Amino acid sequence: SVDLWPIFHTGVPNFAPYQLATGKGGNPLAAGKPFINNFLPNGGDMLRLNMATPVTQRNDPNFSSLGIVSAAVLGLTQAPYNTSTALEFIPNMDGFPNGRRLEDDVTRIELQAVSGIALAAIGLWYDDYVAGSPNPVTQDLIDVLTYTTGVEKNDTTFRSTFPYVQMPWSGTGKCSGAAQMASTQRIAPGTAAIGFATSEVTMVPAPNPFSRITSFKYNVSSDSKIKINVYDLNGRLVKTLVDKNHVPGVYNVEWNAEKMPAGVYITNVEMNGKVVQSVKTIKSE
Repeated sequence: SVDLWPIFHTGVPNFAPYQLATGKGGNPLAAGKPFINNFLPNGGDMLRLNMATPVTQRNDPNFSSLGIVSAAVLGLTQAPYNTSTALEFIPNMDGFPNGRRLEDDVTRIELQAVSGIALAAIGLWYDDYVAGSPNPVTQDLIDVLTYTTGVEKNDTTFRSTFPYVQMPWSGTGKCSGAAQMASTQRIAPGTAAIGFATSEVTMVPAPNPFSRITSFKYNVSSDSKIKINVYDLNGRLVKTLVDKNHVPGVYNVEWNAEKMPAGVYITNVEMNGKVVQSVKTIKSE
């Protein structure tokens, strides 16, 4: 209730004891150095963002993916921040959980918060701290601060334009295994059918995302008329790929979208005039 509730639910108020231990004179309940203030009393389990907090420039030597955890360390250990109890901007105060920057290691910050790092920042030191000791940096504190998930950077670059994050990795690419077609005849070894009917038409696009050409592999389980249409996000028909009668079997149709702009497209499969499946494809630059 002292740390996790305000961090993850209501936001943190800027009054004692929620201030840095700097200036508290060893009393964690006293007023200290003003720190974050993103409190809203109605709660709601959502990110609280104080827009008055300045942005830390990416070329700042103190910029860190540890967000407010890094800001707390600077406020407690580095001059000039730890020499004054005045309100001032400390690098990374704009980071998670005050605001989620693209570079922030959200998973590690949350795990450190659960491990009590916020309580240590306000002067409630870890259990291995010896009362009266001038140095609160104990082994338990170091272990939490130096904890790592083993993931130190993104596995791809950021884009130069909004929304800056790259397109999601393909669900049918080499990292996710080969695409598999479902059918009413195929049941996993060692299992029994439990009465769930498989769709009479199933379709998988690959590659997805794609740059120029993608293929739609689809399985038809009964005699039927199949129509496959591609639409843009405004609902405009872009291309009719298939419009004919089919007998049961596996089919493949190719879409050459070389002249189409990059973006998201929706492909509908109609069986006897009824849409039975919609899939999203992404054309990259």
